[in-house]
Amino acid sequence: MIQKIKKVLPGKKKETNNLPTRITNDTVAEHREKVLAGGRKLKYPLQYTKRKLVRNTILISLGALVAFVVLVWVQLYVWRDTSEWAYRVTRVVPVPVAQIDGEYVRYSDYLLYYRSTVAVLENQGRSGDDLSKDRMKFQQEQAMDRALEDAYARKVAREHNVALADDKQVNDRIEQQREESGLSESSYSTAINDHLRWTMDELRVAMRNTILRQDVAFAVDEPALKLSETIGERIAKGENLQALAQEFGSSVEYQDGIVVPKDNSDGGLSIAADNLEVGKTSSAIKALTGDGYYFITRQTSSDSEIAYSYLKVPLTVFKKDFTAAQDSDKTKLFINIK
Repeated sequence: MIQKIKKVLPGKKKETNNLPTRITNDTVAEHREKVLAGGRKLKYPLQYTKRKLVRNTILISLGALVAFVVLVWVQLYVWRDTSEWAYRVTRVVPVPVAQIDGEYVRYSDYLLYYRSTVAVLENQGRSGDDLSKDRMKFQQEQAMDRALEDAYARKVAREHNVALADDKQVNDRIEQQREESGLSESSYSTAINDHLRWTMDELRVAMRNTILRQDVAFAVDEPALKLSETIGERIAKGENLQALAQEFGSSVEYQDGIVVPKDNSDGGLSIAADNLEVGKTSSAIKALTGDGYYFITRQTSSDSEIAYSYLKVPLTVFKKDFTAAQDSDKTKLFINIK
């Protein structure tokens, strides 16, 4: 009976000591396969987990990107945000604020000019809350007009192979303005920041845009160039500015009896006049104002002041073409500033 019960009840199995099999030249391949099989048991679940992590990371990143794009779109095109945050975003992300004749207008350019005009008003003691809606609207329209003109100048520049000003040209122009102001480099930088809320890098952006507009205006105005050449030839023959002004009438602008300090900030006209002998007339000068060709006659001489008269051949073609494009259906604004 006892023996039957022993047969029915499971007995305690004798533990076997699984000692490692001796590896020989004949069994090394088999042993290697066993080791690799054990590693594969851990490898496949890890691969699956890695793919899942990568997939989830991609989905989360795409979701965050879509949320950021929607937020930026709402801030710029619905709420028309003009804050520092919006400006910094548009400096990094080149989103458009308008289009003129097929050329996109950079949102960052619009905010650059708008924020500087508001800064000027704030320096005059008017906070943003004190400005009327009409005044704010006017500032927005002014900033948009300038940004549109910059974009149109870039388009025309490509068509006429007018190159952008390089860093040296931009820095030289800024340095000339600084010297005319009589400020040191640090004081000039502080003044720009205080009055316009611009850094020196932002000033360089605005200056590069200004130089391009001026270069394009000279490049496209063939009538002004031909008239300046004609006047230059007549001056070389001894004719004076006043007589030429009467002959060409409204095609030119004449100003007599200008008396200013020798270091006057007038686009370089005073410096050019100071380099002339009394009674002498210069050849055509492209002043830094970029609005035409100037002919200068030196009138008197003193230690501190300079007197001269000038005849200007104004540039009109670029401005006329820009106004026509701006007033046509070729211009589309992506934000409502009305």
